[in-house]
Amino acid sequence: MMLEEALSIAELEPSRPTGPATPPPAEETVRGSVTVAHGAPFLQGHCPGFPLVPGFALVQYVHDLVRAHGVGDGGGFVLKKARFLSPVRPGEELVIEARIERGDHGVRATASVSADARPAARIALHFPQDRPDQEDE
Repeated sequence: MMLEEALSIAELEPSRPTGPATPPPAEETVRGSVTVAHGAPFLQGHCPGFPLVPGFALVQYVHDLVRAHGVGDGGGFVLKKARFLSPVRPGEELVIEARIERGDHGVRATASVSADARPAARIALHFPQDRPDQEDE
């Protein structure tokens, strides 16, 4: 099973309402939450007897939240920082708050992840700018 398939089971739900298409602001803060299911496939074999949510899954949740708010085009991103502050266990509610900053060189998302109200991770992602005006060059 692919990572995307495994993580789609949990379905990260952004808290920002959807509406008519408007240009995104240069800076915004977005929030989302998800509860990691006990049977999530990516937990299999990860710390048997004491299941923990792997760090890559926390990075993916941040990525999914930011993408749900119009960042990136399905291309790659660069993991700029990942600091894991406390273990995350299945069944805990994750709350992700990400500050999105759009600039000429792409988008930077700096996120705090909390698990059941305690700090769990700080993650920073960079999405390189794909500027449509450069496609003809």
